[in-house]
Amino acid sequence: MSRKDPPSLRPLTDLERRHYRDELRSGRYAALADAEGFEQICFSLEALGLRLLGQQGDLGQYEDRIAFYARLSPILTELAKTHPSGFKSFEALYDTVRKARNDNMHLGAYARHATVAAIELCIGLEDALMVDVKPTVGYVMVKSPITVEPWQPVAHARQLMLMHSFSFLPVRHRQAWHLLSELALAQFLNASQTARRTRLGLTIEEAIGHAPGLELVLVAQDRLLAAQTTISEVLQGAKAIDGPTLWLVVEDGREDRLAGVLSPFELM
Repeated sequence: MSRKDPPSLRPLTDLERRHYRDELRSGRYAALADAEGFEQICFSLEALGLRLLGQQGDLGQYEDRIAFYARLSPILTELAKTHPSGFKSFEALYDTVRKARNDNMHLGAYARHATVAAIELCIGLEDALMVDVKPTVGYVMVKSPITVEPWQPVAHARQLMLMHSFSFLPVRHRQAWHLLSELALAQFLNASQTARRTRLGLTIEEAIGHAPGLELVLVAQDRLLAAQTTISEVLQGAKAIDGPTLWLVVEDGREDRLAGVLSPFELM
């Protein structure tokens, strides 16, 4: 009996595009942190493929449907032709990932090669999925941001920065939002071993009042973003200057609660 033909392609909605873009991004971040994160990228690709194919399959069966969106990205199409030394085509990257997934070989040079290909594929697909999506802050921000509280120790802030490679951490202090930068933290902890140990144990609030104090950068109320703010508005009002570049996105009607954060990294 012949296999039933898959359902016709049902285009992704804007919300679905954002969801699968976020899944690919999470997989990419996991792979950057650890080559074992390769599998998380595969899970994300398979979830996208399942949605597009409309029935259970494997990466090979999902390829044509995912390619439909991949063709929207110049990274996976035009640049792969005009700059082949720096960019690979969707077909080449996908084939590498598919074979690595099937072989279950995730050690040594083979694993590194497959992981690099998977990361490049994610970058291209993330770009493709957002083509024609309304460019608002809500569609590109990082949701559920990590923050630190004034009562938490400086050591906790340091650990978060090192674990996640954060340059800034939002802090809600005295009914206003502030940013704690990695530079400010490094400067505060630049002391003798005895003093450093003491400073690590201070709460953020105690460290602010310490001499020398932990420096926070106040985020002016008019610099807080809403999810509906357009990307054009954000970039037009930004300047390439020294200082923190992390935008805070607050919930509607609740400036004391963050809906997300946005950095130039997400806008590239």
